[in-house]
Amino acid sequence: MRSIIAKNITKKWNNKVWAIVLNMVFFLSIVLICDIKYEVSDDFIMSTIISGAYGNGYNPHLMFINIIWGYILLPFYYLMPQISWYLIAQLLVCLLSFTFVSYTFLEKLEKPVAILFIIILLTFFADDAYILVQFTKTAMIAVVGGGSTFLWALFNKRKKSLQISSAVLVLVGTLIRFNVIYIAGGFFLFILIAEFQKLIKEKNWFFCGRVICWGSMLIISAIFMKVIDSYIYNMDEEYSYYRAYSEARASVVDSEDYGYEAYKDKLQDIGISENDYKIMRSWNFADNNIFSKEVLEETGNIIKEHKKDLGISKEKILEDIQVRGILEYPICLICLAVLLAVVLLLRKEWLIDTGIMFLAGAYLLYFFAVGRTVYRVEYGIFFCAFIVMMYFWKKKANDLGQNIETKKKCAILILICLVTEGLIYIPDRTYLDNTRDSRKEYIENFFFESWNYDARKYRKVVNKGEKSDDLIKEINDHKENFYFMDFQTTIQVLYYDWNPFYTLPENFYDNVLYFAGITTNFPDCNKILKERGVEDPLKDLVQEGVYLIDSDYRTLDFKIKFLQEHYYPKARAELYKEINGYQIWKIYEG
Repeated sequence: MRSIIAKNITKKWNNKVWAIVLNMVFFLSIVLICDIKYEVSDDFIMSTIISGAYGNGYNPHLMFINIIWGYILLPFYYLMPQISWYLIAQLLVCLLSFTFVSYTFLEKLEKPVAILFIIILLTFFADDAYILVQFTKTAMIAVVGGGSTFLWALFNKRKKSLQISSAVLVLVGTLIRFNVIYIAGGFFLFILIAEFQKLIKEKNWFFCGRVICWGSMLIISAIFMKVIDSYIYNMDEEYSYYRAYSEARASVVDSEDYGYEAYKDKLQDIGISENDYKIMRSWNFADNNIFSKEVLEETGNIIKEHKKDLGISKEKILEDIQVRGILEYPICLICLAVLLAVVLLLRKEWLIDTGIMFLAGAYLLYFFAVGRTVYRVEYGIFFCAFIVMMYFWKKKANDLGQNIETKKKCAILILICLVTEGLIYIPDRTYLDNTRDSRKEYIENFFFESWNYDARKYRKVVNKGEKSDDLIKEINDHKENFYFMDFQTTIQVLYYDWNPFYTLPENFYDNVLYFAGITTNFPDCNKILKERGVEDPLKDLVQEGVYLIDSDYRTLDFKIKFLQEHYYPKARAELYKEINGYQIWKIYEG
């Protein structure tokens, strides 16, 4: 009896070690070899807010992330302010989640098969999350990785420590991005239905009640933290207004653009001209008088009503799916490969896994229908599908994974995964050919469309080589001036000039801000604008010492025309300087 217990303890310990070692080796390989960066500028902006770059001290108000997560990170900034704990925390959350999932694989499956699927998990999903860090992906990884581990540990009566730690990981995921639960929850229904069916057949009502109790506590905790976040924001008038304004802004810029003519009459009724509409759609709505929260809300409602009147176009959805090339994504292909393997090897589970993939397809169709097709959401859907399909993977027979032939097959597949996926992520050296003036174009070519999948992004290097930091030097050397950075020109490009592992200097933004964008009406930004006397960015472009960084003649023309329509009939722009491909303009009344 003692020998059996000793073997079981050794097995569990070995599985923990295997999970930790495999994940740590892979994680350290990524950190040491690959070029880690943010996938979208939202993360960069939130990292600068919490680090005090806007000059108002360390700020836990992380826009899209629960303020509780901001407060959790604050002590680390006080200890080591130069380090971007915002990034470090996301990497560690992903590492913990992948380790939990790896451990469940090792516990459920034969070791060769388990290691094969761990390598698939790491080479197809983890590398994506580590190299191009993005908070929505991180949240989904935490919720799904932690949630699947929690359910497995709960239904299989594993240690309380595993149940609690995985539940905490789920809560962390909801702090980072609460809305991911609406996707993850759909996939978890497959697990819950299957597990409760077993318990009902066994008439184990007491355990059913226990599971419901634990699950309800987890859901209530997540909702409670969301309520706390809303309460704290609503307690502050400025932050409450910022949230309301951001929702109104999103209703316009995040919706599908049907063109001004599609709703011309209705927009004219609320005082929006064609150029005003173009200003809004191009993220240049930097005038709280013309583009107030109420006007943005009305515009968003007009677009929403027009979309409703048009209905859903099946042809357009199919066309959009073809254009995006989703079936060519590695994460999609591996999910289809797992489904095929289930059909061939585990015929009892094929119906469940087919249903899981149908749900993934349904989610994708929904996001195509509402016009919110971005890779980070698609990644989350396929990650859910893969993890939940693996939840149902069972041992085929007693000899599966035990004989030499099976081990050889697993070893070959592992090698194929490492080689094929590894080649995709080996950093290329074209960054060495960049100069200060060509770097901007280099980044625009590969990273501007942050919402799309592009395998080249993972290999491209931005944290080494020549930096186009002459613009930053110009801004820092002329503190007497104030610079507005055009959204289209800088939002997807300029932040790559900073290493994401380090924070920006405190009070960096004392004389420069994004002209408009997700920071519009953010209290820290409004404070800077007030101190510099430029509270109406569009109107105040004509002030002495105020400059506009804008390399897009289209958006520059929108701004000049706006000023001519609303404030200065003879407004004009003159090129002041051009630095590293960035054009700096001075706007005059006439």
